[in-house]
Amino acid sequence: MEFLATTDKVSVSGRTVFRDGVRFLGYSTSSVSFAFRGRQASVQFISDPEAFLPEWKAWVAVYINEEKEPSMRFSLSEKEQKITVYSSDTESEVKIKVMKYSEPEYAVCGIRGIEIDGELLAPPAKKSRRIQVIGDSITCGYGIEGSVTDEIHDTATENPTKAYAYRTAEALDAELEIVAWNGKGVITSYIGDEDVPKEESWLVPMLYEYTDAGLEKQYFHLPKEQWEKWNPEDFVPELVIVHLGTNDASYTREIAERNRDFSDGYLAFLETIHKKNPSAKLLTMLGIMDRRLCETVKQATAFFQEKHPELTAEYIELPEQREEDGLGTFWHPTSAANLRAVECIVPKVKDMMGW
Repeated sequence: MEFLATTDKVSVSGRTVFRDGVRFLGYSTSSVSFAFRGRQASVQFISDPEAFLPEWKAWVAVYINEEKEPSMRFSLSEKEQKITVYSSDTESEVKIKVMKYSEPEYAVCGIRGIEIDGELLAPPAKKSRRIQVIGDSITCGYGIEGSVTDEIHDTATENPTKAYAYRTAEALDAELEIVAWNGKGVITSYIGDEDVPKEESWLVPMLYEYTDAGLEKQYFHLPKEQWEKWNPEDFVPELVIVHLGTNDASYTREIAERNRDFSDGYLAFLETIHKKNPSAKLLTMLGIMDRRLCETVKQATAFFQEKHPELTAEYIELPEQREEDGLGTFWHPTSAANLRAVECIVPKVKDMMGW
């Protein structure tokens, strides 16, 4: 039996675009899950590796039943390839999750079709709790399995399941939606060590408005007015976590006027988030990799809470990465540093949400 990754046949997690019969997995940890009774299953993938450096392929992981670690993890090295994701000598009921590990800046991961040798079952049920996390490279698990000595980022070293967002959702048994892109901030992208004007062309508040802006621009090459807008009703979070400011700090540099500029932009983005998710509580955080804007984020969150006494908006400062935690690609936090953050986040969320 062959079928498309439509929502009547698969369970979809994260922001995905379904176009021309293809389900494009977008942000880190976006996935499709399906259940069947049989012996074998395969997935027809499409990608565009030729459009990127060899190190920037799309990476995918496959989970069988309730596995905590994937049974398979592979890159998409061809424009089209059929991969057997499950094979057994005996027939049984099986649940399969196909998850995108790499982030949307790099090669795409599209599912053109799924083939099974048996009976398709109802899509796996989703979890009742829902968390949305808005962030940057730290949220994506960028370079988390790499080394500070790496001279180039390789998507093979991205593992979002070791980053704080996924680990937090797992610990709380919650559905997760990630909107995160490395190097991007609220008012500027990362600009390095030189004191140059801020880079405003591709920022998180803009990305938040669309299902997958990277796919629309880099793969479909569509003008912005044709990009698919995200429908907030497709995923209604109970909690929105915002982890932004690390990249902005490369520009603000503790300069009072620039901090105010960031604070204004941050508050405006919180208003957007609240407007799209009026019933959600907000948890802002910062501090793993750069702490220069921690106080600004804390004050902005407090101001937002005062302005909206009808909702809950709180801030938590995360523990800074330590030398003994190790360092990933381009000084990014390792699994150990992310785990220390999770140990702070989970109790805070449980207290806020009553979970």
